[in-house]
Amino acid sequence: MFKRVAIIGLGLMGGSLGLAIKQKGLCRSVAGFARRAETRELALELGIVDQVFERAPDAVQGADVVVFCTSVSSIPELLDTCREQLAPETVLTDVGSCKVEIVRRVEALFRRRPVPFVGGHPIAGSERQGIGAATAVLYQNALVALTPTRRTAPEARAQVERLWQGVGAKVQVMSPQVHDRLLAKTSHLPHLVAALLAACVGRNQPERIGPFCGSGFFDTTRIAEGDPLLWRDIICANRSEVSDELRAFSKQVGHLLDILKTDDPEMIERFLQISRERRRALIPRNSG
Repeated sequence: MFKRVAIIGLGLMGGSLGLAIKQKGLCRSVAGFARRAETRELALELGIVDQVFERAPDAVQGADVVVFCTSVSSIPELLDTCREQLAPETVLTDVGSCKVEIVRRVEALFRRRPVPFVGGHPIAGSERQGIGAATAVLYQNALVALTPTRRTAPEARAQVERLWQGVGAKVQVMSPQVHDRLLAKTSHLPHLVAALLAACVGRNQPERIGPFCGSGFFDTTRIAEGDPLLWRDIICANRSEVSDELRAFSKQVGHLLDILKTDDPEMIERFLQISRERRRALIPRNSG
């Protein structure tokens, strides 16, 4: 059992982590930080935290583990403001969707070796945002990528693995570079494609077209409802990998246009068949 876990940022991810930790009885006390008074009040009301603070440095005092659950761009800066309040044995981690930039900036803050920070990213979430969307089961059976480096303290990695396994997640370790390459394909590109589809279909007379948007359109554009500021930070932090994937996607669009020019039904069917087979390879039927 941990003595105290501090959660910096009490939105969907941080709020869900607090609920899961409390439900599983993983620590004696959960502390939280949120800028908005309404969020702090709700965190206490919903039982997400035992104590909540309006200053991040106050929240981290006495914590075994500190989890940063804020936007990608703010994590290194927030961590830096907390450094003087951290105990020597305090372990640090985050839930950011990009790892290369965060790990680089955080490790630069620590001259001593090894570094007590372990980059983390739970592959879980929702198009809904905010503490009101938090749920204790968000991380149950979710995959959590951890991205330690040669500078990472072994005990820090062990503690972070124990925390995520304690809330029911499955941990997979990889480098920050591999993580960002994978997530550009499976998360960042799909978000931009959903945004492009919504922007394209809704570019003219959306009030007339809207009634004809069925479940297919709803399903394929659902994630475009995500917070634009949050996603701006993610895309900017992983710009290079995302650009590579957008070019690959554009190439596939060009290939499909070439097929349509042939006016060959069999080629269209073959394209759709291959696409279906690839989806099934990515997502076996028994998993969704």
